[in-house]
Amino acid sequence: MLIMICDDDKNIANYIKSLIESNYKENIKIKTYCTVKELEHSIFNKEIPNAIIMDICVEKSNGIDALKKVRKYIPRTPVIFITGYTEYCQDIFIDFNPFGLLTKPIDSQKLYFYIDKIISQYKSDQPLNVEISANGQKINIDKNDIIFLESKERKVIYHTKLEKYEEYIKLDNAMNKIDNSFLRCHKSYAVNLKYISDFSKCKISLTNGNYIPVSRSYYEKVKRQIFEYKASKIGL
Repeated sequence: MLIMICDDDKNIANYIKSLIESNYKENIKIKTYCTVKELEHSIFNKEIPNAIIMDICVEKSNGIDALKKVRKYIPRTPVIFITGYTEYCQDIFIDFNPFGLLTKPIDSQKLYFYIDKIISQYKSDQPLNVEISANGQKINIDKNDIIFLESKERKVIYHTKLEKYEEYIKLDNAMNKIDNSFLRCHKSYAVNLKYISDFSKCKISLTNGNYIPVSRSYYEKVKRQIFEYKASKIGL
């Protein structure tokens, strides 16, 4: 995992780096930069960070404008802005929608809150192979690619982004192979929480345009789990 810190005040950049290094035992690599050009050079040369912590004003330039240039290379990378000028705060959220905002002097607990969220997001994006038996072969598929599970005629169909895989197994046993990021919503269906776009009392809407039925007996549990999942994503 790589975090890039950009601040023309080297003391601040090193201070943030030391806070992260002293508080986390995770395998985190941290690189610091004093200029926007140095940061851009790394990203343009395919060194892709998992997060960026950046001062809004670096060498009197606009950090927001600088990051807009490289956004097409890192569209999903979380960005935490640092500012000593609270009057910029509104513009930040209007123009960029950052992952987080730190004001100077740096509050270590707020920094740790954002880093915790970044680590959690990073881990959830990592491949987690699920082994299934399909067509007489053992196949490993990435859990993150599974959109939903469908039980049909003594088989479970794993619907992924690109393909479907069938395995002779009960849905309960299939779900034992995966973690609690999957939600049982019907006797014949379970969905990956990350692909849910909306839900009602009778159906779940998925980001790929599919609809999955919700049984009356599962509705309250579905509502609670979706709420808890969304709350965890915004730090509630």
